[in-house]
Amino acid sequence: MKNQKYLYYLLLVVGAILLFAHLGKLYVDIMEARNFVSAREMAEEGHWIFTTMNDLPRYEKPPLPTWLSAWMGQIFSFENIGALRFPASLSCFLLVIFFYKIVDFVTNKPRLAFISSMVLVTNFLVIYVGRRANWDIYSYSFMVIGMYYFILALKNIKTLPNYIFAGILFGLSVLSKGPTGPYVLLIPFYIGYVIVFGWPKWKEIRGIIICAVITILIGFSWYIYIYLADPDTFLAIMEKEATARGNRDVKPFTRYLSFPVQTGVWVLYSVIGLIFPMIKKRTDQPKNYMLFFYWTIFSLFFLSLIPSKKERYLFPMMVPLAATTGYYLYYLFYEFAYKKWEFNLNKIIFTILGVIAFAISVGVYFLPVETGIYTILFSVSALVAAVLIFTAVYKKRNFENAFYGVVLLMVFTGLFGIPVLDKMLSNNKSFKSIATLKEKVEKENTRLYTYAEYSPEVWFRYQAVMPEIKTEDPSTFPKEKVFYVAMNTNGEDFRKNLEKLGWKLTYVDTFDDNEEAEPSKNHTERKIHYVYKVTK
Repeated sequence: MKNQKYLYYLLLVVGAILLFAHLGKLYVDIMEARNFVSAREMAEEGHWIFTTMNDLPRYEKPPLPTWLSAWMGQIFSFENIGALRFPASLSCFLLVIFFYKIVDFVTNKPRLAFISSMVLVTNFLVIYVGRRANWDIYSYSFMVIGMYYFILALKNIKTLPNYIFAGILFGLSVLSKGPTGPYVLLIPFYIGYVIVFGWPKWKEIRGIIICAVITILIGFSWYIYIYLADPDTFLAIMEKEATARGNRDVKPFTRYLSFPVQTGVWVLYSVIGLIFPMIKKRTDQPKNYMLFFYWTIFSLFFLSLIPSKKERYLFPMMVPLAATTGYYLYYLFYEFAYKKWEFNLNKIIFTILGVIAFAISVGVYFLPVETGIYTILFSVSALVAAVLIFTAVYKKRNFENAFYGVVLLMVFTGLFGIPVLDKMLSNNKSFKSIATLKEKVEKENTRLYTYAEYSPEVWFRYQAVMPEIKTEDPSTFPKEKVFYVAMNTNGEDFRKNLEKLGWKLTYVDTFDDNEEAEPSKNHTERKIHYVYKVTK
């Protein structure tokens, strides 16, 4: 029992390093920028309910995640990226903890829960999404935490209080990103639960109804309030959002079949863990394994039904997938009933992981970045991990120790690899932020406007509203006699549209807020601004 407690503490340490270390590193992406801009406007403009982005209504997403970022910004400043991301990382950290509690409760095997949770927290997609302040992670975290109490209620443990508590958490999930959480986590889980354990009894149905009512009341409270207070704007935004979801990033049903790749180092074991006939025979808990298996499969199915497909949308599937992977690894470490071919297969898998660790220790010196202390530390630590993996496989013939070697590689990546990656990605020698213009604009007691542009990342960096000019809408015209305007294009047609209004444009400068240089796909025209000084 004491040893189990140490393993739990080890999980907490690994999770803390991977989700909190160097949280301010890596530049803000567009999803985060939208959240941060809205958060700053909440705090500075008082837009806590009627959320805005660059002073325009932003009703596409519920406000809960933005509230959390806003509070952190008020405490630590809206330029502190690490502080703004902290609530999201904490959400992911809690998700991992409660996933451990779910597996531990369902299986009554703390070591299986530990292995599964370690697989989850070292999963590439989990680390990536968990360190980014977008809406997704909050929705998934509240849902997984709520599911723990939901499962307790299903097992007749403090039934009514747990159904109520689960309903509150499910409601907070909906208040984070709409019905996404219930759709991709709760429904797939419950379908699997019914298949494995049978249809619910009346007592369960009654509790589920209470849970659902609470979820709806909390989760849709903001939507209802906004609809009643500003129906035209709300409906227009929802229609636009629905159209975008049906037409943007549309991929075929088969797009997500490559999901194992998102697990990173566990790609091969995630596939083995889903070989249903084999794993079912290798565990003394076939029903519990089947629950996580069906949860995974139905999660994949429901995700595939959505026309818009992105890799980060696969995050919910990574949760039950970690458990199915954990089942095989648990068998591998403690059952010792596998045949020679299986031993050789796992030997090959961990050898590949050892080679990857060794390749990192050498390859880091060939990256397009100046060698610094973090480069050396990352190289040495990756080499240490490689030695541990090879020693465990070839000398001690102990796959569990090899597993810890892989976990250590991921920990070293969090401690030393992220700063190297951050330096490598910030490679645009032409970088010149429009934020450097802010002092000049304020000194002249005027304002910077935008025209025909969309760049949340730049709005965040500028740390002030950059009002949009619409030539067809006089109410958007600046009241100042002299002001600045930023455009994403320097085309003559765009300039003429403003000159037709009787404004005189004088070119000031070009600003490039791209962190990455060309030809990176992340280098975009959206972050390049041509600034003019305008006089009426």
